[in-house]
Amino acid sequence: MGPSRLSLRLLVVCLSLLAGGAWASSHREAPLISNDPAADGTDLYAWKQGANLVLVANYYPIGIPYGGPNYYLFDDNVLYEIQIDQTGDGAPDVRYQFRFRTQLRQSALPTVSNSAGYNAYKDSFLYAFAGVRSATAPEILRFQTYTLTRIASGGQQQVIVRDAPVAPNNVGRLTTPGYPQTDGTTALDPITQSAIQAGTGTASAYKVFAGPRDDPFFVNLSKTFDFLNYDGQPNRDDLAGLNVLSLVIEAPLTEFSSPHLGIWTTASRPKVTTRRADGGVDTSGAWVQVSRLGNPLVNEVVIPLKFKDLFNASKPQNDLKTPTIVAIVTNPELPQLLQAKGFIPLAPPAPRTDLVALFTRNTNGASTGEMLHIDTSKASAFPNGRQLTDDVTDVALKAVGGAFFTTFADGGPATLPDGGTFAAAAANLGDGVAANDVPFLAVFPYLAPPHSGDPTP
Repeated sequence: MGPSRLSLRLLVVCLSLLAGGAWASSHREAPLISNDPAADGTDLYAWKQGANLVLVANYYPIGIPYGGPNYYLFDDNVLYEIQIDQTGDGAPDVRYQFRFRTQLRQSALPTVSNSAGYNAYKDSFLYAFAGVRSATAPEILRFQTYTLTRIASGGQQQVIVRDAPVAPNNVGRLTTPGYPQTDGTTALDPITQSAIQAGTGTASAYKVFAGPRDDPFFVNLSKTFDFLNYDGQPNRDDLAGLNVLSLVIEAPLTEFSSPHLGIWTTASRPKVTTRRADGGVDTSGAWVQVSRLGNPLVNEVVIPLKFKDLFNASKPQNDLKTPTIVAIVTNPELPQLLQAKGFIPLAPPAPRTDLVALFTRNTNGASTGEMLHIDTSKASAFPNGRQLTDDVTDVALKAVGGAFFTTFADGGPATLPDGGTFAAAAANLGDGVAANDVPFLAVFPYLAPPHSGDPTP
């Protein structure tokens, strides 16, 4: 194709793209949520497991295993939800809601004095005493439980589990000997096993887990944000050795009315938080969404800084009506940087019909808004759902670079000036990290156990 024909196609704007949408959030991706890690959704996974659907929603990014004395907990004042569109209209038809409750327990030490509300030495500074071998162990002094409720679009509510224990943090070899203290195990440990819950009543086919796990996302964050410094040197998984808080559900596929599902996870806080003089907080008002996550990475590397908080507060059913979001996804910055750095010869021209189709249309072809789409009648692999082992960073870089860009906006075949294809030019894009730092489990909850805060012998 000659330069004049290429220039002509660059001027063609397909008005139908105004039905496009945006992408999603990830680790510390927006200014406001970076200051609220307990509500920060880091990754969403969904895949078919036999006759079931597995859903994994991770929160609390960059969890250093030795982050005591408080470690990492779900927040009692956050509403955590996994939402599912099964009709193709971008609105949730099924919502799984997690609510948490935290209790401070006293230690097993004897009382030596009790004055001014302080019970010495039962009121401990420790997160847990030595010897934790289960999720309900009395040695856990900062103990959490949760209730999971399924809510249908008509408002019908079904409690899946009630007052279930949250798995504790892996403090170290003395405090939590029920966890593996060295990385790499693929066996189900006693603490994780005790935290796995079966659904109650008619939900008995469900499996549910909540608690810390190894962060399964593998990516070279340092080089990515150092102006795409993919210099060919050995690259590292910058999330290796770090933990997240995981919500895991395995549900029968019969729980959903369609194989064509759109899935996203959100976190919401009460509208008003009042800080008391005694250090506590009171909350009131309706829930306000502060985090939203469907597909990985893109609120980090596609949505500009000034719009990231807007996206986290938005809803998929409104994506097609939000001009700012439409403008960003159809003309993203990242391809231009890939071209400037010499990783691709030419950035695919706007409007990006390929990205709209890939991330905002469900597996039945409906324009639904940005969410993680899956056709459960087919094998799962990103972007048809997302498995733990999927190298989504490489897939996303290739997609943005033009791997699916095959047609110009006027309908003509997309070729480079030298006759090559955008897809071929983007074929080698990647961050140099191909796998997680530790193996996953073959059984529920599938994610690797949390790294130990003190693994030394």
